[in-house]
Amino acid sequence: MNRVLKLLLSIALAGPLAAQDGVTFFETRVRPVLARACYTCHSAQAKTPFAGLRADSREGLLRGGDHGPAIVPGQPEASRLVAAIRHRSIQMPPAGKLPEEEIVAIEKWIAMGAPWPASPVAQSAKPTAAASKHWAWQSVQAPTGATIDGLIEQKLAATSLRLSPPAARRTLLRRLHHDLTGLAPTAEDYQAFEKESAESAVTRLLASPHFGERWARHWLDLARFSDAGFNNIRFGYGHAYRDWVIAAFNRDLPYNEFITHQLAADKLPGNAPGNLAALGFLALGADPHRASGIADKLDDRIDTTTRTFLGLTVACARCHDHKYDPIPTRDYYSLYGIFLNTVERLEPVATGPVAAHPYYDKQLARRLGQLDAYQRARIAELRTDARELEPKYRAAAVEARGMTGAQVENLARERNLNSYVLNRWLRKLAGELPGNPEEIPLEDFAQVQTEGDYNTTNNLAWEYRRLLSDAAFRLGAARAPAVRDRDEILPAHILIRGNPADPGERTPRRFLSLLCGDSCPEFRNGSGRLELARAIASPGNPLTARVLVNRVWTQLFGEGLVRTPSDFGTRGESPTHPELLDHLARAFIDDGWSVKRLIRRIVLTRVYQQTSASHAPGRERDPDNRLLWRQNRRRMDFEALRDAMLLASGRLDKAVGGPSFSLQSQPAEPRRTMYAHVERERAQALLRSFNTADPEQHTPVRYATTVPQQALFLINSPFVAEQAERVAARSQTIEEMYRAILGRSPGAAERDRAITFAGAANLRPAPQEPGAWRYGAARIDAESGRLMEFRPFAYFATGVGVPDAWQAGSLLPGAREGAARLTASGGAPGDDLNHAVARRWVAPSQGEISIQGTLALNLDAFDLRFGYTNGVRGRVIHSRLGQLGEWTLRHDKLNPNPTRAETKKEETNLHRVAVVRGDTIDFVVDALDDYEGDNFTWAPVITGAGGVWNAAKDFHGPDPGPLSRWGQLAQVLLMTNEFAFID
Repeated sequence: MNRVLKLLLSIALAGPLAAQDGVTFFETRVRPVLARACYTCHSAQAKTPFAGLRADSREGLLRGGDHGPAIVPGQPEASRLVAAIRHRSIQMPPAGKLPEEEIVAIEKWIAMGAPWPASPVAQSAKPTAAASKHWAWQSVQAPTGATIDGLIEQKLAATSLRLSPPAARRTLLRRLHHDLTGLAPTAEDYQAFEKESAESAVTRLLASPHFGERWARHWLDLARFSDAGFNNIRFGYGHAYRDWVIAAFNRDLPYNEFITHQLAADKLPGNAPGNLAALGFLALGADPHRASGIADKLDDRIDTTTRTFLGLTVACARCHDHKYDPIPTRDYYSLYGIFLNTVERLEPVATGPVAAHPYYDKQLARRLGQLDAYQRARIAELRTDARELEPKYRAAAVEARGMTGAQVENLARERNLNSYVLNRWLRKLAGELPGNPEEIPLEDFAQVQTEGDYNTTNNLAWEYRRLLSDAAFRLGAARAPAVRDRDEILPAHILIRGNPADPGERTPRRFLSLLCGDSCPEFRNGSGRLELARAIASPGNPLTARVLVNRVWTQLFGEGLVRTPSDFGTRGESPTHPELLDHLARAFIDDGWSVKRLIRRIVLTRVYQQTSASHAPGRERDPDNRLLWRQNRRRMDFEALRDAMLLASGRLDKAVGGPSFSLQSQPAEPRRTMYAHVERERAQALLRSFNTADPEQHTPVRYATTVPQQALFLINSPFVAEQAERVAARSQTIEEMYRAILGRSPGAAERDRAITFAGAANLRPAPQEPGAWRYGAARIDAESGRLMEFRPFAYFATGVGVPDAWQAGSLLPGAREGAARLTASGGAPGDDLNHAVARRWVAPSQGEISIQGTLALNLDAFDLRFGYTNGVRGRVIHSRLGQLGEWTLRHDKLNPNPTRAETKKEETNLHRVAVVRGDTIDFVVDALDDYEGDNFTWAPVITGAGGVWNAAKDFHGPDPGPLSRWGQLAQVLLMTNEFAFID
């Protein structure tokens, strides 16, 4: 690992919260993998640990075995454990390589320094006397007659400090705009505020539709929101959850209802269909597509739910009783039972009127039909196999009575039996399973599928999701991803050491004993999600209101009253102002759980409105400003910074809601940054550089770092250069430029320096000559074969793992051109002859040309078997001479048992084609009226007329050229601290 990465890791892991998160990461992402894959041979449960290695303690891994240390903290590339699980040396585990995401988690943990809980494993979670009296478990005790300012001043007086003077009016307005809407005030806003009270400004900003956008962004960090999940397959209609959260904050939905909708909107009688989008909180979580990943998926839900709403690290009790808090493993598996019986709906739910769309209705039904038909055919075969092996299963079940889950797993492996079916036989013999053990429910297909079944069903499901995502972009958000209860409610068991193959005693579905005592009622309404939601949202719950008001305080001050906002347990920090925390929590509940009233209550205080300027007594007595003798100076987060640049350039699109867009396109999409497309498994380097939330996990706090990548973005980014040039273009004077960027007029010295640097006149560089190639969508006349319209693509899109492409929108499919795009080697057409894709060559001079190229369509096994594409048609069209050639690659015969991939192709060579300067040659591809799966390759080479033009080699994005001097001045102003900081 290079020095830079180590440095970044050390920065990211600095501080108590980060160190604690490292332990949480180990408990939730690493220990369960070690327990499942390693402990059988490398722990205390093995009589003689294989090769002398024990993996159930940090010391054991550091000491290693016969071959030396297994891990080197901070150096995953030097760790033998990584080499083994990557199969670079010995191949561990012997049963097969771990999934990639588990390997990456172990590497990340070692890079963190291999954090491990320091205390011995607790044998029970009976609270100690100190833990029982921990402040967070006690009921909310609000002081009588208290005020926010009064409680702050009381603490300050004890150290002979006092609140700082009020911030300047200009500073206060900027602070309010940023905290309430995430948008910087304009020069006009500053001018209007001179005649407006702070109370009036707060009322206006709370009523703004952009309030919901700002506070939804904070919530999405907690909900680990992502537009795409496993294998970077997009969630169909995933943005509907984001839009629901925005609307909920804008209409000030009471927080207790906000909680209930996200956990159990489908269980509320008479609930409005639009609220079903709230279930994205559960539906858009981790989605590993493998049977062994079910436990990880449920752990993700438990961890996100309990940390977000309760500030508890319940997931640390997955493998053993919580080491620090009174949370026994049985409580973890009580929640596990709730989410075990909560499954994602493959089809999204309707959240409003849904208009019929024949093409999508037909194609989506076809994909679901293929998936259902395959699973039903295979489950019938697997049931037959199980019936034929009934004597073996029965005998093994008799022998397995009294065995542990791990022993049952080993017995099944020895007898070449399926462990899931064997466990059904055990349940049958114990009288827990009615019916025949061989009648495997279709819902449990993943438990018995083969590797081939896994590959086939995943590909069918992914193709369905791709088509669903396509429909979401084109048809609007009248649907949303959701969850439902299982048809057959399954019992939950404690999994010994977190191993799904080693179930222990049965656990009822119920709430945490920490919060309801030993008499917690069992949840009996289906999965129990509604009962769980109501227990969390109960006014008598001492955690829920405290956790939320602390999160709001954190966003308004940069630090919370509790500085570990997702861990109110004994390892978290105690509140700096416990009476204030309880005062806010009680007022929050009494105000009907209103987030807007809570924010209003806080931002109208003197402590919020004070200056952020420092002074010597404060630095000496309270250097960390825990007593709040001044406001904290804060820098804009990435979303606000990018939005501010768009606002300064006059391009910001303030429309609320809708599908996501790509940050990686030129020109930049002018929508607010919170709508940027985020992938869970392929986070963009730009977002990581600016400390945005990690969509793989709940993110309670964004770490503030200053790293070179941030400066490099501001200096070299095409986005910043584009906005700078646009500011320059709309600024007739230096006065106007300063007002657009900084919201004020320049001082005399600033004006003089600006004129010296950029000149008094805004001189623009001459436009550059375009090259010979153009890229766009086309309309074709079917009878004549002529190109009737050419629509240039507006965006050049780049990204990790995907080829650069010219296309109609920053993220496809586009509303008008659909999936049409062109890459260096080929592309994909739009829907039909009105939306074909055209690579255009413009003749620079007169002469004769020859054209060489190959139109090809690559078909993999799934294309051949299930017909993801029906083929494509290519044409070469001369602007004066009409169509010069036509080639069709059809795929209309399905192969039920393909043995290898195939390529359909046609040579598209043409000779002695006459052109004059300005003639166009269009290489057009259409979809044969079914655009799905139509990725083609066609990169022609044109020779003659004074040169050679190679479509692949000549392919490139827009060349903006150097910035003008006024553009450079604008970029300098966009990089100032005055622009980037809130105060």
